[in-house]
Amino acid sequence: MSLEGGSTCTECGILAENTALYFGGSTVRQAITQDLDLRGAKFLQYWGRIGSENNMTSCHRPICRKEGVLLDYSTDGGITWTLLHEMDYQKYISVRHDYILLPEDALTNTTRLRWWQPFVISNGIVVSGVERAQWALDNILIGGLAPYAHGDSLYFNGCQIRQAATKPLDLTRASKIMFVLQIGSMSQTDSCNSDLSGPHAVDKAVLLQYSVNNGITWHVIAQHQPKDFTQAQRVSYNVPLEARMKGVLLRWWQPRHNGTGHDQWALDHVEVVLTRKQNYMMNFSRQHGLRHFYNRRRRSLRRYP
Repeated sequence: MSLEGGSTCTECGILAENTALYFGGSTVRQAITQDLDLRGAKFLQYWGRIGSENNMTSCHRPICRKEGVLLDYSTDGGITWTLLHEMDYQKYISVRHDYILLPEDALTNTTRLRWWQPFVISNGIVVSGVERAQWALDNILIGGLAPYAHGDSLYFNGCQIRQAATKPLDLTRASKIMFVLQIGSMSQTDSCNSDLSGPHAVDKAVLLQYSVNNGITWHVIAQHQPKDFTQAQRVSYNVPLEARMKGVLLRWWQPRHNGTGHDQWALDHVEVVLTRKQNYMMNFSRQHGLRHFYNRRRRSLRRYP
């Protein structure tokens, strides 16, 4: 990514974690990615801020629309740009998390992204814009790309209970739950297959649930049918309002399966996205306190030919 008028620091505070990309230059302020292959991508997310509520000198409060930040994309090497999102100057004085679905026209193998703050050109020269509010970005992520996950994933092939459950979590400020899931495979191998036509196929779904009473009762957030997940997919769900509290358990559970060698599934790259300040990743192969039953590690999820 190329930066103009920007640097890595905390002049606008901490957005997600540690330092952020900070833009306070007197002329052009922008961040542009290299050409990206977004074929298969689904969304873009990041944390952003324009100015600050307490009007810090290094990150002062914006007062008009021209101090907002625009997110564009280009598929022709930057010759032309299409507006994807406007970061409104009134809404970003506090840290804000953006989750943007990518339009079909942006899903090419030569797509570049640009965040920039408007400026004025006079006599061919960029006019100094010290009065513009400074801004910052952090934790930029493009989701839905293949490969969808990395490293070891949780693989479920046991003959008894198949589930993964977290330790108690503080979801007070949580907004989304994201993860990668695959059930069986396109090629129906011995180690990764699912019965898509049997009378109990619907019961072999993988459920995402939460509990607020330490696992005594569980509530369903989503269910994932095998026919829809024979290829690895990244999915995202809003955290229910009833689950936005401390001490919440999450679990992925398959109610029914035909035992070892049948109806296998895999889980990876679980993320809980918070509404402000930070998000945290839970690598389920290593997370302390995770309980998973009758499974073994398997290489990362992948698309089957």
